[in-house]
Amino acid sequence: MEFQEKEELLHLAESAALLAGKYLVDLRKEWFSIQSASGHDLKIRADRESEKIILRCLSKSNISVFSEETGDVVAERKEQKVNIDSGFYWIVDPLDGSLNYHQGIPLSCVSIALYNYTEPVLGVVFDFNSGDLYSGVMGGGAWLNHQPIRPSYVDKISKAVIGTGFPVNADFSDVTLSRFIKEIQQFRKVRLLGSAALSLCYVACGRIDAYREERIMFWDVAAGLVLVKSAGGTVKADGFTQKSSPGNVIAANGLLEVL
Repeated sequence: MEFQEKEELLHLAESAALLAGKYLVDLRKEWFSIQSASGHDLKIRADRESEKIILRCLSKSNISVFSEETGDVVAERKEQKVNIDSGFYWIVDPLDGSLNYHQGIPLSCVSIALYNYTEPVLGVVFDFNSGDLYSGVMGGGAWLNHQPIRPSYVDKISKAVIGTGFPVNADFSDVTLSRFIKEIQQFRKVRLLGSAALSLCYVACGRIDAYREERIMFWDVAAGLVLVKSAGGTVKADGFTQKSSPGNVIAANGLLEVL
């Protein structure tokens, strides 16, 4: 795929993320004004409607989609610009950090990535709470609100801030928690944001220095991994044997020896 084609698809993903993010902001305002509504109702509606908006936008690319809510959505491939036999597909999380969203905690986002088989191509994450738009293209760089970004220059773990989390599939056994504590206590500080996508964005732009999480879903991290790599950081992802299988992720600024 030519870089110009990547740019066109990046702009399409950005448009989709911005439209979905605006909807989510408006929906939350509406929900907060209705006392009888439940947080669970908000999450279901927010996820589904955000996904519909994104799918409508991405359908213009004639590239198939894998989304958290719907699963595989196969493109009709009419007037296909990308080779019909290619392995290109979109990975969509219409609302990452959904608990934060319906609790009113301003750490949630829309996440869209494009992969060619297992190879990352581009990623977009829209933090609709702050209005920050993160975007990146492999081989082209990464940007925050269209300004270039790069990871931090911290080169010692004892001075580094690491982000992490406990997904739904987390193992909370004593053995696992003890190992987890030993691995993170060497860092200066630890932050749990409740959004894997934003955590990776923060690595990409230098707000935190590293991120790790186990048994996380691919759609939660797909775009963020692209952003870290395209910004100049390093990532290790394993266990994603299928798009719907949980895996383990470690990302860093490229200077820390944590992989």
